[in-house]
Amino acid sequence: MLLSHEHKFIYVKGRKVASTSIEISLSPFCGPSDIVTPITPADELHRLSIGGKSQNFSHDTQLEARYLQLVRDRKFKEAGNIGVHSPHPSRFYNHMPLADIEARLTLPYNEYSVVISERNPYAKIISLANMRLSFSDYRGEAMENAVDDIRRSIGDLFHNDRFRIVRNISLYQTKNPYKDLVVIRQENLASDLAQLFSQLGLGKGLDHWPHAKKGPANQRLDPAIMFTREQLDLVNLEFADEFETFGYERI
Repeated sequence: MLLSHEHKFIYVKGRKVASTSIEISLSPFCGPSDIVTPITPADELHRLSIGGKSQNFSHDTQLEARYLQLVRDRKFKEAGNIGVHSPHPSRFYNHMPLADIEARLTLPYNEYSVVISERNPYAKIISLANMRLSFSDYRGEAMENAVDDIRRSIGDLFHNDRFRIVRNISLYQTKNPYKDLVVIRQENLASDLAQLFSQLGLGKGLDHWPHAKKGPANQRLDPAIMFTREQLDLVNLEFADEFETFGYERI
């Protein structure tokens, strides 16, 4: 989650929609009073290397400094325990709903843009299934798994009723009159990011867009063969508002 007073935008971070990559891309342009929440420590290290960092997410500045030092020292487990994986969330935190952000701050809403990212619901679930197979050992490398393993992981998500965690639309619902809503589509990531940077007056952005938690295999997987008919029908029902709002085609 990012809140930039300097550039007048809020990035509401959804799940499995290239959100960490977008957050890393925007962070170096945030001002000293802007709010930048912690991310997975391996990705935080990459963010530090390009001039961004977590900041102003906690009332405890010493905790923030300790977190960043642990990341620099590559003590990722310890960093995660007081950062993105902390059992006691900070004032501002990863994947924070817009309503919770609004509850902590008073903003001139009509001066701020809300930025979100989205993706076809089938692709989000495939990406989640792929990530779950590799995340415990993640240190910044690509996440690629065998198709059969991803398919079994999808089955586990439905069995445990966890597939719904990538339903992001409720994260950014609001009744407040923001300046505008900017949607970055994962399938148009580079061009949509370039347009956002131009809109915010940030120039052309970074020379190379980061790709955190990269899983190229899942980009090419056909939902028609990755899901059972029963699973497809359940996705179509549970994500109906996302299909309709963003114009993704149901199978």
